[in-house]
Amino acid sequence: MVSGQPTAAGVEVIVTWQSDSGHLQGRGSGGRINLKTGEELKFGISKRSGNIQPNAEPSLGALKVSAEQPTVSNLTTSTTYAVENLEGGAELVKVRPRQLDLVIPFEMSRILIPTSAGVTELTVYAPPPRLLQMDLATRAMVSSIHLDKTSKYFLVLVALCEPRLRGSSMAAVPSLREVVERLRGVDQFKDANRSSVNYHIDYLAVRKLPVSQWSKCEDDGPKHSKREALVAFALRFDLVSEEDLRLLPPGSASRRAS
Repeated sequence: MVSGQPTAAGVEVIVTWQSDSGHLQGRGSGGRINLKTGEELKFGISKRSGNIQPNAEPSLGALKVSAEQPTVSNLTTSTTYAVENLEGGAELVKVRPRQLDLVIPFEMSRILIPTSAGVTELTVYAPPPRLLQMDLATRAMVSSIHLDKTSKYFLVLVALCEPRLRGSSMAAVPSLREVVERLRGVDQFKDANRSSVNYHIDYLAVRKLPVSQWSKCEDDGPKHSKREALVAFALRFDLVSEEDLRLLPPGSASRRAS
């Protein structure tokens, strides 16, 4: 696990992870390795245990603490690492072979390092990003896409995105029937049916979000549905987040095969 917090001298990152034999010992006690601004930790596969370990040779990668954010380098020649956003949205960035000093873009993330023995996970808690301060009026004026979070169409969009926000990028997009069932506990949707939900999906696809190009066939491949295109667009551009799930009625988002 890598946790970070801003200090007077910059950013401090604490690195810990586990092998089959328990916490690994690094440059600190109790399996903790303290990294401050400008410091670097390389990691590799131990020839003795076969596990990912700090400072093992040859090095597979490195974590470095810059003035504001930790970065990760991939020192391999043929293995891609993935950095996943732990806050949902199925976001990830790839750290390709020989790529140096990729800024970890998420406040909470997990670095996945595949080896022949399995996948090692390093969890990263980075300092919050710096944000431009605005009042509500100014923020509304500069928004490029505006979605009314009190509207029925936005609830439909949240219900469509829910499985991927709660699960993974592989989660299937709900069918019309499943969206109707999921929203049944909302007063606005107590009389909803497939046709009324489809109306809101059409409204989102035609009037609110530019998803037409996302639904087109490419090289005669399969055509994505409007539902899939809406979910892909909304999650890629953070138009729906985990916080919006509170708008849905209590209940499970587990899906049954339709």
